[in-house]
Amino acid sequence: MYADTPAVRARQLVADACWLLAVVAAVLAGRAVRAAVDGLAAPARRFAGGADDLAAQLGGAADGVADAPLIGDDLAGPLERAADGARSLSAAGGDQVQALAHLASVLGLTTALVPIVLVTVLRLVPRLRWWRRAAQARRLAATPDGDDLLALRALQSRSAQELGAAVPDPVRAWREQRPGAVRALADLELSALGLRRPGPR
Repeated sequence: MYADTPAVRARQLVADACWLLAVVAAVLAGRAVRAAVDGLAAPARRFAGGADDLAAQLGGAADGVADAPLIGDDLAGPLERAADGARSLSAAGGDQVQALAHLASVLGLTTALVPIVLVTVLRLVPRLRWWRRAAQARRLAATPDGDDLLALRALQSRSAQELGAAVPDPVRAWREQRPGAVRALADLELSALGLRRPGPR
């Protein structure tokens, strides 16, 4: 999964480390967003708790006055209605808490997943492309006629400056199948991928 030469391998390791740091940063950002949004539910929790306490107190008062002679029912009725209203407020507060908790989860997950997917795609696509090209180059380098194909790949993918530095008039040298030039071009392609030529077969 990594190149043979130290320079290319080091670049790959640095890129992988940057990807890992980006993933960790995205996870931490997602957790921070979730905590921040979840903190907005604290007033709703206090409100729901207060409404529950008020409903319990009003319900207890209604029960306490219900047995009072003559006026017990008249006093208990409004207190029960008030207790029911407090229970409704408590239920509304609970619904708001649940909605904010769901929103916190969704926003936290989105905050983490979007950059993670983005940086993973940006890292994985060139990584897989290099792996495929490197695997093909290794197989070609191990075959008797592989140098010719590797040299052709070098002519297609390397810059004119790189080709000229490796072989004077590289296209003509490849067409004439000069062994030293073909090998130099093949080595250029292998080196660009961070690969070493395999040992003698």
